[in-house]
Amino acid sequence: MSLRQLHSSHSKWEAVFGFSRAVEVGDTLYISKTGPLDSNGEITATGVAEQTRIVLENISRVLEQANFKLEDVIQSRLYLTEIDKWQEAATVHGEYFQDIRPAFTLLHVLPFPERKMIVAMEVVACRQQTAHIPESA
Repeated sequence: MSLRQLHSSHSKWEAVFGFSRAVEVGDTLYISKTGPLDSNGEITATGVAEQTRIVLENISRVLEQANFKLEDVIQSRLYLTEIDKWQEAATVHGEYFQDIRPAFTLLHVLPFPERKMIVAMEVVACRQQTAHIPESA
């Protein structure tokens, strides 16, 4: 395997914008902004929690296709247009990452070009052994 491997979703937008769905460098995978698209490429979910779940399921599929696991995620960035509903998005994020505990940033953003999209995420994953350091008493 080369040092840099590109993973494609075969979306027409990858060629138009010049990006990859994910880029793997060594044992690290960088996943591009992921939206709440269903299997038909449509946004049907309207709520923050539901869109966040769909986004995380989409990210899980990309990880799996690249032979990574959700447990390999070391950083996540969640983009939210409806900041007053940040707790809904954070709660769903916590359901997926409670025991993984990646570095996390939640950002309030202007509306996406696709106005139905209110949640998006990008993650970085790294295949490695991790040592759990107990929290201080």
